[in-house]
Amino acid sequence: MRVVFTTWAWPSHLYALVPLARACRAAGHEVVFASEPGLTRDVLRADLPAAVLGTDVDTAGMVHEYLLPLPGGPAPRREGKGPRVLRMLTAHAESMTGDLIRLIRDWRADLVVYDQVTLAGPIAAAATGVPAVRQLYGFDLLQRARGVLPDALAPLAERFGAGPVDPFGAATVDPVPASVQVPGDHRLLPMRYLPYNGPETTPWQPPEPPGGRRRPRVCVSWGHTIAKVDPSRFIADGLAAALAETGVDVVLAVSAAQLDLLAARRDAAGEPSGVARDLPGALPDGVRVVVDVPLRNVLRDCDAFVGHGGAGGILTALAHGVPMLLVPQLPDHAGHTGRVAAGGAAAVLSLAELTPAAVRDEVTRLLDDPEPRRAAGELREEMRSQAAPAEVAGALAGLRPSLVSG
Repeated sequence: MRVVFTTWAWPSHLYALVPLARACRAAGHEVVFASEPGLTRDVLRADLPAAVLGTDVDTAGMVHEYLLPLPGGPAPRREGKGPRVLRMLTAHAESMTGDLIRLIRDWRADLVVYDQVTLAGPIAAAATGVPAVRQLYGFDLLQRARGVLPDALAPLAERFGAGPVDPFGAATVDPVPASVQVPGDHRLLPMRYLPYNGPETTPWQPPEPPGGRRRPRVCVSWGHTIAKVDPSRFIADGLAAALAETGVDVVLAVSAAQLDLLAARRDAAGEPSGVARDLPGALPDGVRVVVDVPLRNVLRDCDAFVGHGGAGGILTALAHGVPMLLVPQLPDHAGHTGRVAAGGAAAVLSLAELTPAAVRDEVTRLLDDPEPRRAAGELREEMRSQAAPAEVAGALAGLRPSLVSG
């Protein structure tokens, strides 16, 4: 079987698809990962064959319009009518669909697997007559737009002769525990979440406990999105500095680009601005900074996680049974945090509530109260009970009974 995996150029979306793509290849199927030019390097670093589709879209610029307003600040700029996210989804679909159709036909693909926001996937599959399977990278927030998605896709589908398109595909691969997932009525293929947060480039070694006595360890990480969209809202360093005053071991996990951002801030030596204005501006000696270490490795040795509410960070924390404090800055992050908080595994601070004291209080509660850890542990066990990616790869082959594996 030949399988095309596809997403638009955003690393966290690629990361969600990597375990299943690798499982399909391990099962003897041929796999190619298709995306816009900006993701090619990340695909190759994940040890997957890459195909380039269309042109890059200004995703960061569009996401900037969706940032939640700062307390006392102006409302974000908005263009167009209807759900704001549709403009971004259709822009990527416009970029990718024509080339994706050509790839499916030229390579004689048997199946398309697309992440939940890459709507070129179901359009191209419909135009070429192959099954399309949707894979969720997190909570199924597009359920909210189910009523408007088909009409939004109709003009592009008609242009390529695809006819009516179901944006939810023939089946949905779902790594989220059912107890906290947004319910829907589509065919589900539950899959165990195996964290992939980028390639292994730097070995991770847990810090030695001072005096041989281990203290609670808290990881602070801010994903990939926020620093790209608005560097002033990258506040992981301020949160880490605030937590260092509580006597816990703090690990600040950043990318090389984010480390450069922190260095530029130090060089500027100015006052914090934007959302970070009330947070400490310098890192104390007690904060350990790790660069380009996959989050899955860091959280293996942590007791709590502080993050921005991205789906990948949340699911990686749950995979280790780690309770979390989340500070969402985008509407979808607010949606993710609401689901996991309802499950009891997370505390949430809004931008209006964000102060150093509030951060310290919430993390102290997460460490002292057994309930968030119990809830996170139950969700971890629920995730572990789901089918392994290898089993889901077998189910995908079953969508085309006439095909012979390999």
